Amino acid sequence: MKKLQRSIKTKSNPDYTAILNQFCNEKNYYGVLLVDHDTYDDLFCKHRNFVIVPIPKQLNYHDKLIVAPSAIKRETALALEYGSLFVVYDVLENHHDEIEGLQPGYSIIILNYLYQLTDDIVNGKKEPLRFELPPADRLQ
Repeated sequence: MKKLQRSIKTKSNPDYTAILNQFCNEKNYYGVLLVDHDTYDDLFCKHRNFVIVPIPKQLNYHDKLIVAPSAIKRETALALEYGSLFVVYDVLENHHDEIEGLQPGYSIIILNYLYQLTDDIVNGKKEPLRFELPPADRLQ
């Protein structure tokens, strides 16, 4: 059902990317990471706690990062929904084949879910629930 809804959204051409980038700037978050909807579903449903993406610029441990599902339309990635806010637990960078099986120039970003973004949160009408993160050695 969710894939059908995303398919319909792609056809109607909504792009939440600009709204999410503005939200990141206001909150001093790192930025928006657009991933395919299957990767997003795996993150959101807790099947995974990481994404594999090109090495990001200056992404640090504990940076807050919005991960949003996307689709390609006319060679441009469009955010299909607001997505979720994650905190970066670790970044494993593979510059020159340091990580076996990972293409050079890519990284594994390990994330810890905070909350799903909604219209009310993004538009400032509602504050999200605050989560206290455990010390780093207890994160998984």
